[in-house]
Amino acid sequence: MKLTKLLKSLALAATLLVAIPATSSLQAAENGVVKVVYPLDFPDVKRVHFMLNTLNNLVKHYQSTMTEYEVSVVAYGPGLQYIMKDFKGTGFVGKPYLTHGGPTGKGTHGRFDGLKALAGDNLKFYACKNTMDKKKVTATQLKDYAEVTPGGILKLIELQSQGASYIKIK
Repeated sequence: MKLTKLLKSLALAATLLVAIPATSSLQAAENGVVKVVYPLDFPDVKRVHFMLNTLNNLVKHYQSTMTEYEVSVVAYGPGLQYIMKDFKGTGFVGKPYLTHGGPTGKGTHGRFDGLKALAGDNLKFYACKNTMDKKKVTATQLKDYAEVTPGGILKLIELQSQGASYIKIK
């Protein structure tokens, strides 16, 4: 059973690595900037690390090919916890995997921070205000690079209407 899941994950990864650059090259040729958006709406840390792997691959590819790019991550629902720095008084509880573990040993926070440092303004993080209200999260409890948006789904729709390719990690 675990082997089947692993094979499916590897097949998906291979598909993304082949399909994304081809699609991105076409988009870049049309408007000069490749746009990609990832929804971060899941709590599963393994999926988050897989998403971070694909984000890292995209950023490095676009930087090495000097392709103009805009990558966005829209965090809502249980995914909001990954772009928070303070959990006090919220509906979220800080988990050990946020600051420890993963391929770099720095947890998901370290990987997000490192990726943001690498990509700079080409990588944007959006936090859903609806989820923040529901979970009693304030803007000051978010990572400094997170921007609040009225609704996560609304932001996804907006970015897709502006030409961003939607990448869903399963």
